[in-house]
Amino acid sequence: MSRAPAPAARDAAVGSHPNAEAYVRIDVAGQVQGVGFRPYVYREACALGLRGTVRNVSSGVRIEAAGPARRVAELIDVLREGGPPMARIDHLHAAHGPVPGLLPDTFVITDSDTRHVGTGRVTVDVAVCDACLEELLDPSNRRFRHGLINCTDCGPRYSIVRDLPYDRAQTTMAGFALCPRCRTEYADPKDRRFHAQPVNCPDCGPQPVLVAEGLRVEGDPFLEAARVLDRGDILLVKGIGGFHLVTDACSREAVARLRERKRREHKPLAVMVRDLEMARSIVCLSVDAESLLVSPASPIVIGRSIETGMEPPAPNVAGGLDRLGVMLPNTPIQHLLARAFPRPMVMTSANLADEPLLKDDGEAAALLCDVADAMLTHDRPIERAVDDSVFIDGATGPIPVRRARGFVPAPIALLPRAPVPGLCMGADLKNVIALARDGEAILGQHVGDLSHPLAMERCLSTARDLCRLFDLAPQWVAVDAHPRYLSRRVGARLAGEHGIPLVEVQHHHAHLASLLAEHGRTERIVGVVCDGVGYGSDGSAWGGELLVGNAFAFERAAHLRPLRMPGGDAAARTTGRCAAAWMTDALGMSAAADHPALAGALPDPRVRATVLGLLDADLNCPPSTGMGRLFDAAASLLGLCEWNHYEAMSGLLLEAAAGRSYRRPSGAGLVPLECGVLDTRPLLYTLLEGLAGNVPTCDLAWLFHDAMADGLARASGRVAAGFGLDTVGLTGGVFCNALLTRLTQRAACAAGLRVITHHRVPPNDGGIALGQAAVAAARIAFSENR
Repeated sequence: MSRAPAPAARDAAVGSHPNAEAYVRIDVAGQVQGVGFRPYVYREACALGLRGTVRNVSSGVRIEAAGPARRVAELIDVLREGGPPMARIDHLHAAHGPVPGLLPDTFVITDSDTRHVGTGRVTVDVAVCDACLEELLDPSNRRFRHGLINCTDCGPRYSIVRDLPYDRAQTTMAGFALCPRCRTEYADPKDRRFHAQPVNCPDCGPQPVLVAEGLRVEGDPFLEAARVLDRGDILLVKGIGGFHLVTDACSREAVARLRERKRREHKPLAVMVRDLEMARSIVCLSVDAESLLVSPASPIVIGRSIETGMEPPAPNVAGGLDRLGVMLPNTPIQHLLARAFPRPMVMTSANLADEPLLKDDGEAAALLCDVADAMLTHDRPIERAVDDSVFIDGATGPIPVRRARGFVPAPIALLPRAPVPGLCMGADLKNVIALARDGEAILGQHVGDLSHPLAMERCLSTARDLCRLFDLAPQWVAVDAHPRYLSRRVGARLAGEHGIPLVEVQHHHAHLASLLAEHGRTERIVGVVCDGVGYGSDGSAWGGELLVGNAFAFERAAHLRPLRMPGGDAAARTTGRCAAAWMTDALGMSAAADHPALAGALPDPRVRATVLGLLDADLNCPPSTGMGRLFDAAASLLGLCEWNHYEAMSGLLLEAAAGRSYRRPSGAGLVPLECGVLDTRPLLYTLLEGLAGNVPTCDLAWLFHDAMADGLARASGRVAAGFGLDTVGLTGGVFCNALLTRLTQRAACAAGLRVITHHRVPPNDGGIALGQAAVAAARIAFSENR
């Protein structure tokens, strides 16, 4: 956050008379509201003997200070160099002038100024801090075991704010009047809770309560909740940004019951553990991953499972994978629950399959009847649903999979700046909405898969909420170029309401632009963009692309050899269809039909005949270069996955199998580049030979990863050389695969290329909105500068 003080500002303040009285107005933009920034300024100004004011304004914080010129200059230096833990200064402007006549004789914090429209910021939700945790567990403290404890350095922010500036009256805490002791803390500049808007205590704040069968359960709610888990029952727990479903992770029966009720039979479940020591006992984590796990953001981190003497989670938690998502308690309620229940707990979003996260008590009560046996809740309303963030522990650093609680709505810089503000609708899977304004993109929370009607409604309401909260009147709406995307439909509706144009952005160009925006780069690079499917510029399905470009424009330099997908979208679910497409392309129809590997991939003769009939007649078999479909095909041929019960299931199982390989056979040269096309047929021939020779499945899974990584790296090198470039970027949902990312990056670096990957924004469709913002900003800036 810190940056060197500007000499010009110091010189202007000090002048030729360092003890003469000087005046400065300082405007600070960034993450400076709701983080204790005003109290920090107050303490520093008082220590320097200055008089004046500090207040929230819509654009951030405004400071007016007067006193000896040298002291005024010192205040500017202090603000440039530091701040409270949660603050981040993006811009600081100091304007000097004559001392106003109405400036107070002391330094004071004044009421927020709501008259001016500007570019306000909202702080992220933050896990409970160490100081509050110590008070929570201290029997002598008045907030002992108070499940809603917080202070200036921690607690809810984005999930409770209703409008800017960020003041208690404009949060969901508005209905809770401060008791005399809390009001004293709130008004004391020396107190940790000075102007902490959600501050409360057991006497005046929201109250945790356990509810079962419609009635409040008497006794300590956390101890009683632990008894619910001890029985193997399912608990509904209210968090910062929504509800979780919780059960005993070590009980196979309890996990199976949760899966059945939630309708999530296969997808992996996350686990909450009491502390870092317990996390280390069930997953292997890198130093960076551990730092992320214990950070104020406190996300879920997925690491490789390990077996120890401690009681591990049941096998059905991870859904057949070799990795497990773990999280630490991030709310006081979770901390108290984790201390009352000694074992790992499944902690999964409280929603039925494909539905958006629940945030309202009424919705939760309905779910309580069908899914949960008891509910641990409280009466502080949640303004907006914010899911848990998720990262994968990769060899190149943690890879974001979902950017949500703890990270949103923190902005990301946009280069070039968008001349006029806009709204970006993201994609249909892993939907995220973004705003573009004043050289930055503000990414909202994870919305999810828009195929469910409730998710469509959440997408629309999120877009409107972001525009209202940040006081942004969009002048354009960016959407995916796919003509049938649901996010596009919502974007078109909003564009029509505002009478503004739609800006179409090709899907894989958005992936590339998202990566460049994350790294603050504007030059052209080679983008290796691999995912399941995206609407290509030629109207066909893309997904295994080597693009050369930047945010403004791109060209398609190479791609995977297309495969015809029998049944269209059905091939993304039935992996045997992808295997049939790959085999008929490589072997021909007759040889593929008689091959035993195809019989294994499509064991039902009638289904196999139907699929082959579609391919033979070229009926409803759209061509696709999607890398995800190759993972489907390989997983099918290796007997790892017949049906994708959730997105990328086959790829996760294939990666897990590869992780069990000790031989780690090389796949070098099996995916050659010829005339701009990466030919995967030699790889298929080798896999089929391996199957016939009874080569272990794990070795063939490794071979597949190594061959694809080698092919992508070699092709990138040739493309880069042809365009005079030296940097390659890896993006797209396939690069959530930590093994493929590591192998591709290693091979590309060995060839002398520089490689950039995602660390702040997901490589999957959760990053599309940022890419749309970058592309639209670049185009609009270019058109206005012509």
